[in-house]
Amino acid sequence: MDVRTITTEELDTWRTLMIGVFGYEAKDEDREVFVAFNELDRAIAAFEGPEMVGTTAAVTYRMNLPGGTAATAGVTGVTVAPTHRRRGVLTSMMHSQLADVKERGEPLAALLASESLIYGRFGYGVAILGSDATIDRHHTAMRVPSRASGRVRAVAVDEARETIPPLHLAAGAGIPGWLPKRDGDWAQYFYDPEHWREGYSAARYVVYEAHGEARGYLRYRLKPEWKDAHPTYELMVGDLQALDAEAYAELFRFAFGVDLVTTIKVHNRRVREPLTSFLADPRRLRRSLGDLIWLRIVDVPAALESRRYAVPGSLVLEVSDDFGGFAEGRFRLTGGPDGSECVPTSDEPDLRLSVADLSAALLGDVRFVARGWAGWIDGDPQVIAAAHRMFSWHVDPWCSTFF
Repeated sequence: MDVRTITTEELDTWRTLMIGVFGYEAKDEDREVFVAFNELDRAIAAFEGPEMVGTTAAVTYRMNLPGGTAATAGVTGVTVAPTHRRRGVLTSMMHSQLADVKERGEPLAALLASESLIYGRFGYGVAILGSDATIDRHHTAMRVPSRASGRVRAVAVDEARETIPPLHLAAGAGIPGWLPKRDGDWAQYFYDPEHWREGYSAARYVVYEAHGEARGYLRYRLKPEWKDAHPTYELMVGDLQALDAEAYAELFRFAFGVDLVTTIKVHNRRVREPLTSFLADPRRLRRSLGDLIWLRIVDVPAALESRRYAVPGSLVLEVSDDFGGFAEGRFRLTGGPDGSECVPTSDEPDLRLSVADLSAALLGDVRFVARGWAGWIDGDPQVIAAAHRMFSWHVDPWCSTFF
């Protein structure tokens, strides 16, 4: 199996295979935004002879970590032709891609998984859980009346292109796991062909303004439906970001008050979504949870030194990496709120764990104590508890960038 970066001439074949495996059609009108989103020098394919049989890609991000940031490869477009399943194609591509990530000096790789059974064997761990939610409009009353000092204003797409990106960047400041969008992400975000809408309207945009400045925004869609001569529309909250609680509440009040709507759906939110504390009857918010961001450390010292720790401490970690050995080794981590250092060591380990479990804990939400209780981390329970306190963080991780 030959695995390599594709050429410009192979781009359309690569695109057709990738999109086709996901069950869609590679339409000519979508090509421009596809090219804008992807980075050709990071587009990889597997070949059997002259035939392209697999694809993967990465795009270049810088992920927020607790108290810091780190260069991160956003892995995307992973497919294997149906004719070549279970023949080592994916394994070959994953190994080639992780080697490239490490060579580029990126300590992390991240992805959103189409299937949750795939990536654990390649050293990825679930670092962020996400949630979708549904609520009936009749049960959207808030705990307290509005105290808004500003207003919600509808904006056309051209104004949204100017207003939303800086708000998105500001809203994510300090949130672990947040990926500031690249130009290619924004090209895809505002690309809105009818065949991508799944029966919904074109995207609509509103901003919340107070004291002369925008403090948040909402991107939403409507799905028109009538039953027995009554409107039963569905409203989808696709993206809502706010710089403060007032903007957050007022944007949701707007979504809950749109005429003709009976059902509001909220996509890709945090597990501990603040909306539950604003609703008068939060039980009515029906939620489903799932894995959101899978993270993979490829350089342990660089990854652990890129973040801060809730309390001071020192640990010797023995990390196993059964896929490629990219992160394998024994390391002494010394860190706290003001900084950290991580260096290779030959000292006896305090804890033994896999790269997948260490990766899952990097953003501060996956608990060492729970992993230790389950048997995934080997060490003295008091040391595991100390690691738990070090790695925990006061801000929940989240990522609203789709890649």
